[in-house]
Amino acid sequence: MSTFSGFIYRLALKLMPYASLADRFREALEGIPSFLVVMIISMLPIFELRGGIPAGAALGMPVWKAAVFAVIGNMIPIPFILWFLGPVSRWLSEHSRLMNRFFDWLFTRTRRKHTKSFERWKEVALMIFVAIPLPITGAWTGAVAAFLFGIPTKVALPFIFFGVVIAALVVSLATSFSFLLGWQGTLVFLALLAGFLFFVYLRAKEDKPAGEISEEGD
Repeated sequence: MSTFSGFIYRLALKLMPYASLADRFREALEGIPSFLVVMIISMLPIFELRGGIPAGAALGMPVWKAAVFAVIGNMIPIPFILWFLGPVSRWLSEHSRLMNRFFDWLFTRTRRKHTKSFERWKEVALMIFVAIPLPITGAWTGAVAAFLFGIPTKVALPFIFFGVVIAALVVSLATSFSFLLGWQGTLVFLALLAGFLFFVYLRAKEDKPAGEISEEGD
């Protein structure tokens, strides 16, 4: 097994618990209209639309319809994160040592992992990052990154939306093939697509801008 194939296989194994969590959450919302179940799951961090679309399909919704409600649900929290993350995080950090540690960890981790990508591709990096349907990426984390790297809300919102739409297409495609592949095969298929987007995103970290290279040579 090649290094890349091994990475994708391990990635699929890590995704399996999230699929079972989405199923249990869907069962807990039994009795609520299907479209609301999809929207509620898609609004939550970690799950987002990668949990909402399969849940909608499991409830008998057409995949395209589940995807529409999942995109809507996934986008609902984003403007509030962009508008209020700064003042809320400062207030909580000042009044709670635990929250201070949490936001310090979150902001430091985001800057460490994504500074090079955002310096090179800026808003496009934000869109690709949101489009990768993995638990460590998505609209929630993208909104945090947009806040940290100073991308204005009116610019960040459309790029996050485009990323959410791309992620919805990827997850919908994987969900549509689930009847042929089974859920394990679907996770592998989804991991392959996500791995490709992740590879594209990582290129921004590895490749230095031409201006930066010339400066080092001086």
